[in-house]
Amino acid sequence: MATEEPFHTDNTDLGDLESEQLYLEAANILQKLQLDKPVDEEWSLDDMEAHIEENLQDQFVQEALTQDIDLAQYSEQIQEKLQIHEKAFVQDFIGETNNIANLHIQISSCDKILESMDHMLRNFQNNLANISNEIRHLQQYSAELNIKKKNRELVRGQLSQVVDEMVVPQSMIQIIMDVPVTERQFLEQLHELSHKIKFVKEQSFHDAIACQDVQEVLEKLRIKVIVFFFFILSLIF
Repeated sequence: MATEEPFHTDNTDLGDLESEQLYLEAANILQKLQLDKPVDEEWSLDDMEAHIEENLQDQFVQEALTQDIDLAQYSEQIQEKLQIHEKAFVQDFIGETNNIANLHIQISSCDKILESMDHMLRNFQNNLANISNEIRHLQQYSAELNIKKKNRELVRGQLSQVVDEMVVPQSMIQIIMDVPVTERQFLEQLHELSHKIKFVKEQSFHDAIACQDVQEVLEKLRIKVIVFFFFILSLIF
């Protein structure tokens, strides 16, 4: 069986480690702790040397070595301190149980509030979308009304002109019926009557129903004028 050679390192890496006994004690501690190794694996010499090299760089280990402290005892002290701190931590955790429970309740309450706010924001977003659609619909409807208004104004203008051309005012009837044919007013109304008769005749070809309301009046006035002229001619000749 091959003999194991003592582990040698420089003074910087090993500090004040001067004896093989300290080395063997450190190896024994690492063997017991089995650091970073599965339970079913054994430590090799190379593994121990590597971990010794690594752990010797630790400040607390260097202090322990320089003070000629028993590493096994020092390791047990560290384990006891760790257990004490672990128990203290557990006690602190148990003592803060109520606070932790209250914190959990507050977090749950905050989650519910956030969920409610999210629901409200989604509803608000949906309402905004509906309002946007309604505004778009109103804009479209307003544009349609504007077009209808312009069309009505255009038709109203044309109808107003047609009505003015077709309507027989009472003043025209009175002048034609009562004023002598030699008067200027009569001649002016006679000219206007001729224009209206011509216009109504043109519109009658387009099946304008309104023409039927004035044709009878215009025809009577036309006959009246013809009778007047025949009467005048009979007096002259």
